[in-house]
Parts: sequence; C-alpha cells; structure tokens
Amino acid sequence: MKVWICDLTYTQQSIASDTVPAAIGMIAEYLEKKIPEIPKTKLFKFPEDLSRELEEDQPDVIGFSSYVWSTSLSDMFMKRIKEVFPKIITVSGGPNFPSTKEEQFEYLKKKPWIDYYIVKEGEHAFFRLISELVNKSSVEIISDLPNLVFIKNGEFHCHKKIERVMNLEEIPSPYLSGRLDAFLDGKLLPIIQTTRGCPFSCTFCTEGQNYWSKVKTKPLEVVTGEISYISKKMNSLETHKKRTDFYIADSNFGMYKDDLDTCKVLAEEQRKTGYPKYISVTTGKNKQDRILEAAKIVNGAMRLHGSVQSLDPEVLKNISRSNISKEQIVDLALKSSEIGTNSVSEVILGLPGDSTKKHFDTLKTLVDSAFKSIVMYQLMILPGTEIGSKTTKEKYKIQTKFRIIPRCFGIFEVLGKKISVAEIEEICISSNTLSFEDYLKCREMNVIIQIFFNDGIFEEIIFLLRKFNISAWDWLSKIYENSRKTQFKKFNKLLQDFTIDSKKELWTNYEELRKFTYNPNNINKFIKGELGSNLILKYKSRSYTLDLENISNIAIFSAKQMLNERSINESELSEFIEDLINYKKCQVQKIFESISSVKRKFKFDIAKFISTKDAITGTINLKKFKYETDVILDFKLNEFQIKQMKFYRNLFGITLEGISRTLSRVHVGKFFRSSHDRNIIKN
Repeated sequence: MKVWICDLTYTQQSIASDTVPAAIGMIAEYLEKKIPEIPKTKLFKFPEDLSRELEEDQPDVIGFSSYVWSTSLSDMFMKRIKEVFPKIITVSGGPNFPSTKEEQFEYLKKKPWIDYYIVKEGEHAFFRLISELVNKSSVEIISDLPNLVFIKNGEFHCHKKIERVMNLEEIPSPYLSGRLDAFLDGKLLPIIQTTRGCPFSCTFCTEGQNYWSKVKTKPLEVVTGEISYISKKMNSLETHKKRTDFYIADSNFGMYKDDLDTCKVLAEEQRKTGYPKYISVTTGKNKQDRILEAAKIVNGAMRLHGSVQSLDPEVLKNISRSNISKEQIVDLALKSSEIGTNSVSEVILGLPGDSTKKHFDTLKTLVDSAFKSIVMYQLMILPGTEIGSKTTKEKYKIQTKFRIIPRCFGIFEVLGKKISVAEIEEICISSNTLSFEDYLKCREMNVIIQIFFNDGIFEEIIFLLRKFNISAWDWLSKIYENSRKTQFKKFNKLLQDFTIDSKKELWTNYEELRKFTYNPNNINKFIKGELGSNLILKYKSRSYTLDLENISNIAIFSAKQMLNERSINESELSEFIEDLINYKKCQVQKIFESISSVKRKFKFDIAKFISTKDAITGTINLKKFKYETDVILDFKLNEFQIKQMKFYRNLFGITLEGISRTLSRVHVGKFFRSSHDRNIIKN
C-alpha cells in the first residue's frame, strides 16, 4: 500500500508556512517502524510538487494536515483527487476541527471528499488506520480505532477513545533518518519539538483541553542528534542560501529542567559552528527564573515571551488563565533586560470581558515595563476551542467577521484543472464590552505601538524621556493625539489608510467570502499585495520605508511637546532630541533596498550616548556628548548585514508584503546601520 502525507503551504506570494514538515515526518517514521513492509512514505510540502507527482503516480492513501493556514488548500486537493481518482483513500488530521460530535458530523457532511479524520495526536492513530486498511478490515473494526471519525453510508462513526503516544522515544527522528534532507535547503525553517502538551487551559487555544495537559518529553540524546544534524546541513549551504534561525515548537519552552539541557546543547553547537544565531520559541508562562537561565545559556539568541494576553483580572478569569502569574510575566521583562536578551509580550484584543480601557491599561503596563516588544493579536475563533463554542459566543455576545489569512492564497493546477483557493479565519470584532468603534480605536493604537515602540528604533528617545519621568505610554498616547493635527496629515493618512484597510478586509458572510476566493482575478489581487496583507506589519513596513520622514517628524514633535508640558524646554535638549531621532532614522533608512551608505550632519555624538546610556545615573549632561563642531556621519551596513538582507530579499522580496514577512522573522535591530569614528568626516 502506497502512502503519501502532505503538510502543504501556499507559495505564490511567499512561502506562507515556512517550516520544515517535521510533524508529518514523524508520522511517516512511526508508520514504517510499525509496518516495515510498507513502501517508503512520500512527503509533500509544496503544492506544485504534489501536483506534478499526481500526474505521474498515485498513492493508495493520502493524508493531509489541517491547520488554520492550510485547511482549504488540503480540502481543494482532496476534492480534486476524489474527482479524478475516487478510489484513493483520503485522510485529514490536525487541530482545525470541531470538538463536539454534532459539529464533527456537520463538518464531514459538508466535506464528502474526506474519508477519515484523525483528531488530536496523529502518529499512533494513523498507523492503526493504515494497518486496518492494509488488512481490508470491516467498517465495524475501523470504527473502533482511536482518534478516528468518519461517515460511511450516511452513518457517523466516532472513536470510543482518544489515545496519545505516552513515550516520545517510540517515534523515530525524521531528521536523523535523513527523511527531511530535501527540506533542509535554506528555504524552510528547521523545527524540532522537545516536549508535547501544555498544562494550561486557556479557552482560546486548541491545547487548552485536558487531552494535552500531561507534558511528554523527547529523549535528550535525540534532541542533541537533531540539533547537530540540522546545524551540519545549514552550515553546508552557501552563505546566501543558509538560514541562521531555528524553531523549537514547544508550548512552554524553558519551563522544565530538561529545557536547560537542550539549551546547553544549543550553546555548544553555537560555540562550534555559529548556528543557530536566532532561536524562535514560545517560552513558558511560569518558572521565570528557569526561563531566564535558559536564555543566558544560549547567549541571548532566543527572545523571551511574556504572553499575558490581558492583565485584567476579569478577562483572565474568563479565559481560564488563573494558574498563570501575571506578576512573574511582567517581572520577566525586567530580568531579561538585566541579562541582555530581548523580551516580547503578547496581547489579544477582544477576549471575553475586554474593553478599550482594559486593553489600553494592559498595553500601558507592558510598554512602561522593560519589554522590548509587544505582539498584538486579534481574537481568532478556532474550531475545537471553548471560546469558539456557541455557548461562549452567546454568553459574551461575541460578534465575528471573516477575513483572508495573510499569504494563505493561491492558484494551483491540479490534475489538469486550475483552482483558486484561500484560507479564511473568523475573528472577534465586538462583544458586550467592546464596540466595533472601540475595536478600531484599539487597532490604531496597536499600529502606533508597532511603529514607535517595537524593535528598538526609538528605544533611546524612550530612555531619554524616562529620565525626565515621562512614561513611554504617555509619549505614544501623545503621538496618537497629535496624529489628528493638520501638520501631521501625512502620518494621519497612514492611520486612516490602516483603518480603511482594517474595515475592508472584514466580511460578514463566510459563504460570500468563500465565493469571492473562487475567482482567480480576486486571488491575483491578493498575490500582488493589493488585498489580504498582515496589516500591522504592512503599515510598519510602510512606516520604515515610504513614511520614515513622517514618523520621525511626529516622534520629534511629540517628544518635545511632552518636555514642554513639564516646563523642560532647553534649546540644547531640543537639538539633542532631533539628532537622536535622526540618527535612528539613518540607521534604518533604505536598509531593505541594501543601500550601503547614508550620510547626515550631527551636533551630538549619538553613538557615544547609545553605548554609555545604561551607565547614566541622575541628570544627563548633554555637553558630554556635543561635538566641538558639527560632523557628518557615514552610516554603513556591514558585510554580514548585506548578505543576510540579500537572503531575505531573495526569499520574500522587497514589496511591502515581502518586507512584512522579513520583519515577522527577524528583529530589525539586527540590520541597523552603524557609524564608527573612522566614518566621521569633519566639515
């Protein structure tokens, strides 16, 4: 029996889900371990590869993963396969599936191209299904299999039990077997998982169910082998092709003792080979001291996540996060700053009980703490979560609309037919405590935080203001207030365009939006970036490129205004603020175009201020930083920055959408130009 397994991603704008398909690799390894006589399982990541292979050969069974970013794409392939080869058995599996039997039945009735759906964990359940299909077992036998639901002859069959692999050592590594070598080409992000499960019961998350509450750990020797293997593969690639980042897909990395051992392995690999430079993880929600220790071990290569979602007690109670210490999470930022690693917090707009005041209060606390960045999400209604249930929606009067997920759209030729397809998500746009108008106001503040607070472009001006007892939040609020003034109409245009796009992307009727995606002309608009972008990142990209002068002007004006309101209006300080913000502007100006050099005249030695500011206590003596005469600084990218930016330009492009994709993967501060004494040219 020939088995293929697919974890597809969209590719026509950029690679939407750009991780190595390790999850289906583990399913394939487990299957062949249990049924060694079965032919080697083929894996597919890119739709174009699957389409070509289907023209030449066909499997007996084909499996597809179902995530919010791939469900429609998988459905499209299964439907077309069934039209041409009805005898091929199709299997779907993944978290994007309802949790109640009634909803599961309705789901499968609408999708007759799915023969079997595997819920929860896939390795053991998929093996059991294939084993019975090989033996041509009866419907009665198959209906008793764990984790399996399906419709046969109009009758709904549902598993009697849901099982998990209790020992992750039972699953062979798809990296160490060489199965994933074809995907370690520098285009895809290497990903491993060292633990499975999550002890928290967040109502908005698919892992918030009891099924996932017990955490299982992969043996350290396997983790060590995988890290070494991936590093060797990445370092064997040409410089302009290799990726320097690495992804650990654990839900709470750093919270367990074994995670420290993993970090020691990573640190040793960094020492020997220089890989990885960046480690993407979701760090744990508790055990902050251990998480900080983990960050120290890997030399600050991983950002620490303080995923508060909200700091309001009522909201936290509503989403079942009472076993998470918000004080520890906020304290994490301060301690991470002390050890020199970046910290990021996460907030979700529109949670049950949320309001403009509660959302702003949460943002204020995070901005005025030591977090370096805040990721602001909207509440996505995921199938299979408590928050997505009819009961919860009615209780909080949650109103939702639909939109296309960024980058998740395309036109594909499958078995002689061109098909347009896109992924649709459902998001909360109002509730009994949050009006739609308030939702839009919160979104505008979110984009201001993204532009002026995140990634450190204005880090030094925030430091300066704090020295005068002016909070970062007050400065950001002043920018929001000033954006309505006529003199900043160009910046106001940015916010207005953002709000217009925010409204335009929302659809009231799911079926109408789905019908809209069937038209290839509409999909081409998404591919060209005319529709369907990640709006916050798109407007951040626009602010750093087309609107850099405008954001610099309002930043300078608002900072001076804050000082004037406190009767601090020294002319020298005013000049220093201008130099400080213009210095940061020169660091980021045209970096995405790889313009290697930018020159500008300065009165103050801003580089000296930046390098020594952390040692400043008490009042800042500006005379220590003033040049004897004005100088012209030459800002340059170094060789590593040029090569890395070339890599990301080739990978994602330099459209606003492409730059957005780069910003979602890389801390922009890594690409700031630097100015050294040897680059100073006196007048």
